[in-house]
Amino acid sequence: MATRNAAPGLRLVKTSLAEQAYEELKRQILEQRLRPGQRLNIDALSRECGISSSPLREALVRLGSEGLVLFEANTGFRVAPVPDEAQMKHLLEYRTVLEAHGARAGAVLANEDTLAAMRKATEGMAAMRAKGVGLRQYRAYFELEQAFHQALVDSAANPVISAAYRELQLVLLVARLSVVPDSNNVGSDVAVAEHRAIIAAFEARDPDAAEAAVRGHIGAARLRMQPAAAPGGRVANEGS
Repeated sequence: MATRNAAPGLRLVKTSLAEQAYEELKRQILEQRLRPGQRLNIDALSRECGISSSPLREALVRLGSEGLVLFEANTGFRVAPVPDEAQMKHLLEYRTVLEAHGARAGAVLANEDTLAAMRKATEGMAAMRAKGVGLRQYRAYFELEQAFHQALVDSAANPVISAAYRELQLVLLVARLSVVPDSNNVGSDVAVAEHRAIIAAFEARDPDAAEAAVRGHIGAARLRMQPAAAPGGRVANEGS
């Protein structure tokens, strides 16, 4: 990182090797180059990345705190497996708690920036419905969806809840990208309509309607995602 024009006494440092390793490993997990349940060999990763084992371990510990990597005493690190039906149920219950709070608080506080972010993500999802199928398209669709829900939660102006929700989103994204979609398009008109109902409640500054719309949306998403949690199942390619 360049240090020209830095204020006197201000020390700027380059991104650490651990930070770079974290970003690279997270990218490989999200792109399915590192598969759910796959064992992570520190020596092999060190050779592949061209760095020592210490920053790699630091990166893996950080990924572990986000639920993307697991550590077991006898076997070491591995990519977290896809959540089973019970785990998915618990994750969605946790998501409901965070988003219901975000809906109630956010609908009252909602400003134009929040609404603009939610509208942009929703219309982007609608546009993706006409595009082709593939991991890249699905990831792009789900990232738009995540942007919508993160904006919803962020609207409550609670950075602790926002950070917790951001980590939850990563786990859900990996779960949904871990299986092959079954249809020839991306997303769901129903999910887009549910998003628009949430936006309408925010526009009306109606916390009751916002919370009801969010709970209805997540409840419907739970039904759409059930096939993913079943043994040999597939994630429904509809929005959640």
